[in-house]
Amino acid sequence: MNHTSVAMLIGVAVLATACGDSPTSPDSFTPPDGTYRSVFSAVLGPGVGGLSVTPVPTAAGTFDAIFKVRVEKARPNTTYYVQRAPEVGRPNGADGVCQRALALSPWSAGDPPAAAFVTFPQPALPGGLASFTTQPNGNGSIDFEYGTPNIAAGLAFDVMFRVVDDTAAPTAELRSGCLTVTAK
Repeated sequence: MNHTSVAMLIGVAVLATACGDSPTSPDSFTPPDGTYRSVFSAVLGPGVGGLSVTPVPTAAGTFDAIFKVRVEKARPNTTYYVQRAPEVGRPNGADGVCQRALALSPWSAGDPPAAAFVTFPQPALPGGLASFTTQPNGNGSIDFEYGTPNIAAGLAFDVMFRVVDDTAAPTAELRSGCLTVTAK
């Protein structure tokens, strides 16, 4: 191999590394620690982020979990609401596709009505919603616990998450991948 070929190979390797999604890339993000984790992708507006869901056992044998949400480079000084699209009690509820969030059958317009995404209530604040306000640099976070008696321990279900600046007509949205979560 001549010197020109070696130089070209090194150049290609450097460019591939620089253009890839390396851990130091400005667009990469490591979700917070937890049992189930996903990165957020920007659907509307700027930002990156991620979340984790860690189910915890309850004496009642129902779903309870700790949620950790982190965003960076999102809209500054903006309140974001944490929403989920769980698939519980319908066909294909744990197939890894997240039909509800993607408006696919059995969650299409022809099926019984169900909102695609619903905002988490904040139990510590009666009537409040799980939300956080970003700092001037667009970074923000929230950790909260959520439980429901409607999901029995051992049940697996698909769920997709998003953070939005408005629950009715978002102009900023970061969305997770589809997770299959099992209640403890």
